Amino acid sequence: MARKNRGFTLVELMVVIVIMGVLAVLAIPKLTDVITKAKISEIPIVMGSWEHAQLAYIAETGTCADSIGKLAFDPDSSKWFQYEQTEGADDHATYEASVISGKKVGKFDENSNAVSSTINDSSKINHDKGDFAKYLVNF
Repeated sequence: MARKNRGFTLVELMVVIVIMGVLAVLAIPKLTDVITKAKISEIPIVMGSWEHAQLAYIAETGTCADSIGKLAFDPDSSKWFQYEQTEGADDHATYEASVISGKKVGKFDENSNAVSSTINDSSKINHDKGDFAKYLVNF
């Protein structure tokens, strides 16, 4: 009675393992970049909400709000970024997003240049994307 071969040879298994290793080496950097983009995608949403609240305040009072407390805006807490109004005066206001101290978002940390949005009392908006420019193309 002839013996039937079952299973794979050691060479076949090694070839499959090498192929899987090569695919992993190629895929992990792409996956990391996708995760970074997903985390950073919250910034335009929060910044846009702040901008709309400032524009509404300007329409109502004719000046910019000098603090977030004067706006109909309450940013949700974020796991990755801290948001704060860094400047406020009658003629302009600046809102900034930066990585929370001790956290990392991809290659970014608290020392990365923050994203900021500045509005003046004539409703002109300027964005500074800082180090995040690659990920905030349409912002």
